[in-house]
Amino acid sequence: MSSPFSATRIDLRGARLGPLEPACCQSLAEAIAAIPPWSTMNYPADAMARFLVSSADGAYRYRIDAGGDLAGAVSIRQPWLKGPYLELLAILPPFQNRGIGADILEWFEREALRAEARNLWVCASGFNERALRFYQRHGFKQAVALPGLVGDGYTEILLRKFPL
Repeated sequence: MSSPFSATRIDLRGARLGPLEPACCQSLAEAIAAIPPWSTMNYPADAMARFLVSSADGAYRYRIDAGGDLAGAVSIRQPWLKGPYLELLAILPPFQNRGIGADILEWFEREALRAEARNLWVCASGFNERALRFYQRHGFKQAVALPGLVGDGYTEILLRKFPL
């Protein structure tokens, strides 16, 4: 059975998810690395570009388009601990607060339910209170704090939602 996240184009209310072509990865990576939480942790744009362009790791990666403009990126790892893991949700500042993130989470949960997933997973930096509140508003609960996971002095918060 193919993954519910293997579709190449997904239409949402305020945006569209589509293939993440290598040609746009460097400029997108630079834009993502310039915003929190990545800028706070001095995450290198080149490392983000390598992550975005990678296809060998089994993740499903999408570009986010809004109004015909590149608005961010999404990466989902499936399978992962009895359900999908939203490992990256990066929406560029001009496109934030438009409901795009909420639309993506609704799609993420809908597809996980279709695949009869037991869990939904996301992770956010402990200092990223805005992201933590966002995920909690959408029903995610803290599962564990992971100090030093991505960098010394930073704690990542793994959050879980039971969709069933």
